[in-house]
Amino acid sequence: MKIKKNHTLLTLGIFTTVIILFTSFDSQDIRTAINNAIKNGNAGQLSSYFNSTVEMNVLGNEGYFSKSQAASILTDFFKNNPPQNFDVKQGGSTTENTKFSIGNYKTNAGLFKIYYVVKKENNTELIHKFTIEKK
Repeated sequence: MKIKKNHTLLTLGIFTTVIILFTSFDSQDIRTAINNAIKNGNAGQLSSYFNSTVEMNVLGNEGYFSKSQAASILTDFFKNNPPQNFDVKQGGSTTENTKFSIGNYKTNAGLFKIYYVVKKENNTELIHKFTIEKK
């Protein structure tokens, strides 16, 4: 009986640890994936993390855009400014459901500042705001 109880407690402990680890990694994975998409200049991959409507400002092209419009704008940007590097300078949370990242995007044409905001709604984290400015 004691062995079965210890085995049950061990199984429960392992299960709880796995759930906690997956929950912790999940919240960081989206920003890691977003940063990798930026670093690779991959507009298609990046746009897969967009909300259905995104507030964007890409070098003065400013407004609220559909996911497909935003992808088209970023495709043009990455085509004209292929990446050399993307280095995250700052990131954090402003509320329990909102996270942000700010980084420098380096190209042959110069340096750009990229800022984005991820919001969690209905257990899904998506980009709601995305900005690219010349530094």
